[in-house]
Amino acid sequence: MFKAGIFRAVAPRVQSIISKPFSTSAPVFRTNHSTRTKENVHDLKTFLTLIGRNTMEYHDTFEGDLQKFLKTSSKEMKNLGIDVQSRKYMLRWIHKFENDLEPLRVHRKGKKKHGGERKAKEVLAKKNALKRLEEKEKFKQEELEAENRGERDF
Repeated sequence: MFKAGIFRAVAPRVQSIISKPFSTSAPVFRTNHSTRTKENVHDLKTFLTLIGRNTMEYHDTFEGDLQKFLKTSSKEMKNLGIDVQSRKYMLRWIHKFENDLEPLRVHRKGKKKHGGERKAKEVLAKKNALKRLEEKEKFKQEELEAENRGERDF
């Protein structure tokens, strides 16, 4: 009897929680309004210009044909003489373009700070040691000039 009373008191709350639709995040409803999508890119020159990183130099390799470019495999690109970094970059963009995953844009290469994560301490130590050495040389030069002018008597 006691349990049934608790159930009756809790049941309306449970039903109200169950009947509420789950909230959805904003990215689910986002649509791609960019002009750099599959529907708007019809030639290879536009494609290579939009993805950047000097891929435009390979325009003549594919004879300016977008369909030929999209169907080219990694081995075929290698045989055409395209270097590894550019080949990987273009293949990534081909995948994204065909599956309409992302608007076409330039992915900038990362820039290392102080020689990268592993070498940062070493590079900073060398930089500071060089700075101290330059300051020491500058001080010696100033002292020598002051002695030549007669301001210092050693």
